Amino acid sequence: MGSVIYRSLCMESPSSHNTFVFSDAINSKYIIDLYAGDYVMIEETFADVLHEYDSFVERIVTNYQEKDIPALKSAIHKIKPLFGFVGLTGLQTRCLHFENSCMDASDAQLAESFSPLRQQLLEARAIIEKEKIRLTAFNNH
Repeated sequence: MGSVIYRSLCMESPSSHNTFVFSDAINSKYIIDLYAGDYVMIEETFADVLHEYDSFVERIVTNYQEKDIPALKSAIHKIKPLFGFVGLTGLQTRCLHFENSCMDASDAQLAESFSPLRQQLLEARAIIEKEKIRLTAFNNH
């Protein structure tokens, strides 16, 4: 019986006993469920999101500055799923609310809601980048 337990323990991967602890900004349960605990896939997804992130945010800022509201709404719509892929579900919801209010908001209302959203978009990049670095270290352990 002891040899069965020993063989079972030896066959498991070394990282199967470890759980990655995401930062508080990340919805851990959501992302672990989404990727079935595949931390390599999560790391690759974070890398993919980072690769595209700056161009998405640049498009949003440019559309806002040009007061092209339909294009702004579209750009917000396109970045929104990225936040789900990396577990930033709160920011994903905030983007949804902004997107839904875009067409009906006055310039003043739009400016009032865009400013904090823009700040969160900029902060989100740093969060994603930090988690990607930590995931890489975790996966290489």
